[in-house]
Amino acid sequence: MRLISKLTTLAASAALLVTGGTAWASATASRPPSRTAIPINNLARTPYQGWNTYYGLGSTFTEQTIKAEADALVSKGLAAAGYNYVWIDGGWWNGTRDTSGNITVSASQWPDGMQAVADYIHSRGLKAGIYTDSGLNGCGGANQGSYGRYQQDVNQFAAWGYDAVKVDFCGSEQMGLDPATVYGQFRDALLNNSSHRPMLFNICNPFIPETGAAPGRTAFDSYKFGPSTGNSWRTDTDIGFPNNVQYSDVLRNLDADAAHPEAAGPGHWNDPDYLGPELGMTDAEARSQFSMWSIVAAPLIIGSDVTKLSDNAVAMLTNREVLAVDQDPLGIQGTVLTGAANPANPANTQVWTKPLAGGDVAVALLNRGTTPQTITTTAAQIGLPTSGAYALRDLWQHTTTESAGTIAATVAPHGVVLLRVSRHGDPATMAPSTVLSPATLTPTAQAALPLVAPGASFPVSATFTDNGRLPVQDVSLTLAVPAGWTATPTGSVTASQLKSGQSMAASWQVTAAPGALPSPEQLALTASYGWQSSNYGAPKSLQTLSTSESTQVQVPAAPPAGTGPLSHHPWLDAASGYLVPRVDLEDAGGGPLTMHGVTYPTGVGTASVSTIDYYVGGNCTTLSATVGIDDSADFDPTGGTVTFQVYGDGTKLYDSGLVTRAAPQTMSVNLGSAKVISLVVGDGGDGTYNDRADWGGLQIACGAPVATQPGGPWPYLVPTSALSATATSANNGYPASNAVDGQVTTLWHSQFSPVHDPLPISLTIDLGSVQTVTGLTYQPRLDGDITGTITGYTVEVSSDGATFTSAASPGTWPQDATLKSVQFTPVSARYVRLTATAGANGYASAAEVGVAALPAA
Repeated sequence: MRLISKLTTLAASAALLVTGGTAWASATASRPPSRTAIPINNLARTPYQGWNTYYGLGSTFTEQTIKAEADALVSKGLAAAGYNYVWIDGGWWNGTRDTSGNITVSASQWPDGMQAVADYIHSRGLKAGIYTDSGLNGCGGANQGSYGRYQQDVNQFAAWGYDAVKVDFCGSEQMGLDPATVYGQFRDALLNNSSHRPMLFNICNPFIPETGAAPGRTAFDSYKFGPSTGNSWRTDTDIGFPNNVQYSDVLRNLDADAAHPEAAGPGHWNDPDYLGPELGMTDAEARSQFSMWSIVAAPLIIGSDVTKLSDNAVAMLTNREVLAVDQDPLGIQGTVLTGAANPANPANTQVWTKPLAGGDVAVALLNRGTTPQTITTTAAQIGLPTSGAYALRDLWQHTTTESAGTIAATVAPHGVVLLRVSRHGDPATMAPSTVLSPATLTPTAQAALPLVAPGASFPVSATFTDNGRLPVQDVSLTLAVPAGWTATPTGSVTASQLKSGQSMAASWQVTAAPGALPSPEQLALTASYGWQSSNYGAPKSLQTLSTSESTQVQVPAAPPAGTGPLSHHPWLDAASGYLVPRVDLEDAGGGPLTMHGVTYPTGVGTASVSTIDYYVGGNCTTLSATVGIDDSADFDPTGGTVTFQVYGDGTKLYDSGLVTRAAPQTMSVNLGSAKVISLVVGDGGDGTYNDRADWGGLQIACGAPVATQPGGPWPYLVPTSALSATATSANNGYPASNAVDGQVTTLWHSQFSPVHDPLPISLTIDLGSVQTVTGLTYQPRLDGDITGTITGYTVEVSSDGATFTSAASPGTWPQDATLKSVQFTPVSARYVRLTATAGANGYASAAEVGVAALPAA
């Protein structure tokens, strides 16, 4: 369970303890970690695989739910790929026992009882897992732990037929117990269960120093006793929340897991927590997590609702070549190579390696950043001996190339290229390994992505390199740009031949379309080239090959004008240490922004560590706010220390110093000529726990509005005063009119009570008159919730409100709170219809929808 929710539950149940906690703690000497540690049983000789209820279902599930998930594991082919544990987490039991102390469960939740559930799981060819806490209380509430009854509870689990037990530490943390001691006692209970049943043991202490866990009792210390105590042990806090797993937390847990690779080995594994596809990450981010979990030999437990997993997610999770890396019989945890994988961007590029049985090496080229990066290493650096050529097997593309020794690839943002490298390259039959760099450009401004203003012109360049033993020939580079943009070569974009190790460069001048709507856009590079292959004895033949790379740029919304709340202007990107920043609301619970009893109607609530970027285009002069710790942090006296900083184009303009809940601070910042301003919250040096940070009354003073079409480059949006809207579904209190009222803090939402209207659901906007329409913008909700965020859509237009025609191809949007758009060929219309074909949790919602048009000159 997520640590913040755990701590809240623990605070509520602390009064139920009748004995002082520290008196029960005892010190235990831990044996030093080692790959040669003797496993506690003969289970998990390779990292175990399966599914767990927590992230996909939370604590709400029943007997029928568990049976459906088991069925889905089988029917979707996941069981056949090794995912054979069906693990019931917190929520199965509310702490009740009979007069003999045996656990009792709800007859309505488990009508046939817990043994029948295990029997059903076994009937599907799977194994059954169950959960408890090592303390008196559990993460879910009072008395939901096994302290003082370890043997009794284990015997009951074994008698029911459960094959695995996950043991949490919430109650033990509350009681001040020593994890090595209690988990050692639980291990002994498992090994001595009265049914003599082999039972896998997952140690789950997710408490870390920033939450107040004492030194020696944190998740970071479990490696000291884990190898001789359990089959796996958590190495960091929870990776997310129910139905919400973010890539930044994946990286955090990966880094913590990497600290002690020597502790992992057959039968005992470091556990960085569960896989979270389709729980908030993009497909590329989920694939990166799966790849990196395989590199570090992690247990592979799916956290998502298996019944809802898409075919794409299932195909990812069942990639046999990637699974073979995780399940390699050597059981060596992969490690990151020292030194920068890309000297130009050392913080965001890494090379990870994992020795495999048979002498091959798995190599992960990991891009942690938000822009494409070329990541490079060599066969010598990854530990392979000298060879005439090396074979590079791409485990996601399922292609093999040969290299003279360089191992390199351009890796997409938040992406990974996963390779299996061997000494057995063959230049005669394997295509040469080549690298096409990402586009290098001089943007209008820089945020997480390069920013390109409508109508802006800028240079773009790229490099192509042959890393194979043999030359490539007839090389040609092309650049594709979005519709309405232009790209003109400014030099040669061809080469007759490139020898091994040689590169060629190409360049273009690109101009963005005037009137371009705010949206991410792609600059797509392609290199085509020839390679002479032969089949030993057969005549050589020239094969034409190609490789492509895409660099994403962002067209920003027009900069703000006049004086008003910056929080109501679209951000470029936003990150919070807890879920996502909230507009005009505090971050943790969604209440009003309140500091020392004063409520601020506008602003942004967030949590450390946080960065929020806005495009202001050099049009604004002053930013003012009151910054401090929200009063909601007062539920717990610990934590709540942060720093606030404002940057303009990467230069620090303001620094609050340490801010505590003692008093907020006022700020007034001269923005100068900054085009991008960044609001940054740091953790104050003592961790992030309870750091509920408010940018209260966030006001920005700017100049006149920028010029829009037809006289200027920025798009013209029909004034909201001219718009009205209807919808095929709207819940009471969330009418369609909220989507066109000019207020990003109001919300249109499809019906969710008393019944849930299914998708597709349409929102139709009336412009009041026929106009030349060029597109629409979509602002998802900004209150911290994702429900209804539209991820699949169609757009239609009509002149009479009766006959509608398609204006754009069906499309998809990422599930986040950034401003999105659809641009299409200008068309005369009075009505614009946005239909949600897919949306978060099966609903549709919008904070604001705008319509772009060409006004009369």
